[in-house]
Amino acid sequence: MRRETALLLGFLTVTVGTSAVLWSFAMPNFKPLAIPEMTNGVISVGPMRQQRALSAAEIHTLNDWLQHHRTVWGPLGQTPPSSGDATITLTANRPAGADGKPVPYSMTLWTGISAADWNNTVFLEDRPGAVIRVHQFSEADFAALRRLVDQHPYERTAFP
Repeated sequence: MRRETALLLGFLTVTVGTSAVLWSFAMPNFKPLAIPEMTNGVISVGPMRQQRALSAAEIHTLNDWLQHHRTVWGPLGQTPPSSGDATITLTANRPAGADGKPVPYSMTLWTGISAADWNNTVFLEDRPGAVIRVHQFSEADFAALRRLVDQHPYERTAFP
């Protein structure tokens, strides 16, 4: 084998091997989320975190929305500017935690009230301490979630 051929094969081995290793770490982030069927939940809205329980129709709407948006989530890559405009804590039909209580599933919504750069952004956390998944949606895709948040009477502040 000539020296040039050996160098070319070595170069290809290093580049393809490096790519394979990097993709093996990245691929888990590209698979669709396994989102369970939610049974009940609580929404907290605004800076004062006014809470209310979600109705059965709202839970149904959230379940439909989550099932239609399973494949768009990436890992959180930066620190958000605030704790969000609304937080939805959901309980699913899935195995309980170590203490026997159902494990909460958390959604944090940015509607553009507290941080305009984060308009229509949703964070998903399937249990406390898990990898947080994030995606910024179009206005049409986010509309169902915005209706849940807009039902609350809370004081909106002007942009600085």
